[in-house]
Amino acid sequence: MSKPTLKQLADYLDDNARGEMDNEAAAALRKASDLFKVAHEMVTAKTHEHSKTAYCEMIDLIKGKRE
Repeated sequence: MSKPTLKQLADYLDDNARGEMDNEAAAALRKASDLFKVAHEMVTAKTHEHSKTAYCEMIDLIKGKRE
């Protein structure tokens, strides 16, 4: 059995939420998952332009401009 992903943990929390804190935790897990994907893309980019684009996307995620 493999380890659950952040998205799977967030889905589990949403499905079994006992209160608002569980929903907030699920949202935080989703945001962390998105940040991880963009950070991975930024580090593994083959070109400087691709890396720069991923960096701008990460800044937008952190500032909450993109969901």
